[in-house]
Amino acid sequence: MGSPPGQEGRAQVNDDLDSVGGLPGSLPHRGPLAAVGLRLASGTEVADIARLALDAIVPALADAAGVFGAEQFFRGGPPGHDDAAGVAVRRLGTRFSAKVPPEAFPPGEAIVLAVGSPTVRCMRAGEPVIFAHPDDQMLQHADPGAREIASGYASFLAVPIIARDAVAGFLMLARALGSPAFGEGDAAAAGYLAAYAGTGIANSVTLTRLRTIAVTLQRGLLAADPPQPERLEVAGRCLPAAGQVIGGDWYDIIPLPGGRTGIVVGDVMGHGPEAAAVMAQLRAAAHALAQLDLPPGELLGQVNGTTATLRGVTMATCVYAVIDPGEQSCTLAAAGHLPAVLAMPDGTTQAPALPAGPSLGLGPASYRQASLTFPPGAILALYTDGLVETRTRSFEDGIHDLRSGIAGSRGPLAIVCDTLIQELAPRPDDDITLILARIPAS
Repeated sequence: MGSPPGQEGRAQVNDDLDSVGGLPGSLPHRGPLAAVGLRLASGTEVADIARLALDAIVPALADAAGVFGAEQFFRGGPPGHDDAAGVAVRRLGTRFSAKVPPEAFPPGEAIVLAVGSPTVRCMRAGEPVIFAHPDDQMLQHADPGAREIASGYASFLAVPIIARDAVAGFLMLARALGSPAFGEGDAAAAGYLAAYAGTGIANSVTLTRLRTIAVTLQRGLLAADPPQPERLEVAGRCLPAAGQVIGGDWYDIIPLPGGRTGIVVGDVMGHGPEAAAVMAQLRAAAHALAQLDLPPGELLGQVNGTTATLRGVTMATCVYAVIDPGEQSCTLAAAGHLPAVLAMPDGTTQAPALPAGPSLGLGPASYRQASLTFPPGAILALYTDGLVETRTRSFEDGIHDLRSGIAGSRGPLAIVCDTLIQELAPRPDDDITLILARIPAS
């Protein structure tokens, strides 16, 4: 008479345990079980970890299995002690050797377990529990099809999933009528898998929480949309490098007395959260100083002075322009920044040379400024190096391409801005900022 389904695989798992002593608390270093364990421990998504655990358990250890997560653990609270009414868990996945309708045990379903149930005892004691009947309270809330399926199993094993000293949930294993009941060897094998799964789940939850914190902090650094001046058309884009939420670039638009407008563009070395933190501080300093109506050169000198008080500043570049529509003029100063590009109404372009000034954060410095004629219909472009410089293109070539792209541009500046970015840097390696300003011809 042949062995029941899955018995050959169960024998292999037990042999795997015997090869390393089969002692609970020690992890096998070779064999199929160890290979599965390493994949479980290195998982980064809870759903993938649950799937790998079920792949290893059914049919090698059991005829059916489920992975359950403790609601309190995933919410960040102490698991297993919800209240007197029961302990809330969520089904992360199930697997059956027989064909079972998926709707009978839907993934993601929340279940409240009775405090005295074997599964809760398993979670609170942190030890495997073998029992002969499923939790009555769990079956009460199951649909009739699920209750009928559960009646075909005669031996159950619950094993806690422990993630860094906290119970994150449990594995539930079941064997059908006619299969041998679970024993200590089975509990040890399932315990090995649960230990690896716990490592993976702990890493996954930690990574998810860190991502959430990082995204929240980074989004908090994003400034509100700047105001649109009444006598000046302005369009700007500030895009982080590929794979980043926010970077070290920024721009700002500041209304000034007499109908004038100040425009700042800055670029902190690097990208990601560290550069974004420095960027937020420099942007705030430049904005406050601009509201004092300081000349561009003096403003950059003051911003450079504030870098001495900032932790972690390595280097930043910046350009500040003050546009006066009434005088049809633009006064600029730059701190290590790339030259502005000016596209004239007749289709010609220029990259006017500004007085040289060192980048911010390199020590005490002074900055000079220059004034340009800025007639109605002309477009001033201020930008960062991510727009014009790539691994395969020098910034000289990039500025030439920018001048060619902006020459003779007509229509809304927002469309011109998007078109230039798409043509020059469709997938940026670095943060990109581009701001365009134009005095309406009317």
